[in-house]
Amino acid sequence: MGTSVSQRSPNTGGWRAVSACYTGESIPIDRTAVEIWRAASKQDNSLIEQLGSSTVAACVDAANRSPTPESAAITIEEISRSKENTVVGEFAKRMLMVKASGGAPADTPVAALFRQLTDYYVSRDIPGFVGANFRCKTISELRHFKQKIADIVSAKVQAAEREGRLSGRSWAETYRVVLHKLQE
Repeated sequence: MGTSVSQRSPNTGGWRAVSACYTGESIPIDRTAVEIWRAASKQDNSLIEQLGSSTVAACVDAANRSPTPESAAITIEEISRSKENTVVGEFAKRMLMVKASGGAPADTPVAALFRQLTDYYVSRDIPGFVGANFRCKTISELRHFKQKIADIVSAKVQAAEREGRLSGRSWAETYRVVLHKLQE
């Protein structure tokens, strides 16, 4: 039987700024979303490499074709044979299954992927920021806060897709534009 260990964010300037957002009630939630993606992009060196992988590109491409759950499972099985497993790749596979199953109907595939990645980044640290001295006083407030951050990220991704006219562009172009927009 396996166990998993939750890895906290590194103790770097970018992630300390995110921690301040989790603590300070006066900091707007949209600023929190920006700081998360600034920290992730700058301090998590492998993020950009992982986002640019063929696994992620294939999953986004497949999700854009509105697959059935069965065809998505086949695509994931084929992609998995490449043995190009990364954290971001696994989230891309999850996004493909969510979209194929009718989940996240308001999100584009790209927005659904970045929503999942945002949840991952927030979930690494936020449990340590609940209580009387923090922005989120209760678990319920924490859930709402986390949902708002993910909603903001999804909206920004979809705005980047529209404004950048990213439909039909390569994944390499798309994710770079989206990452830039998330840091503004």
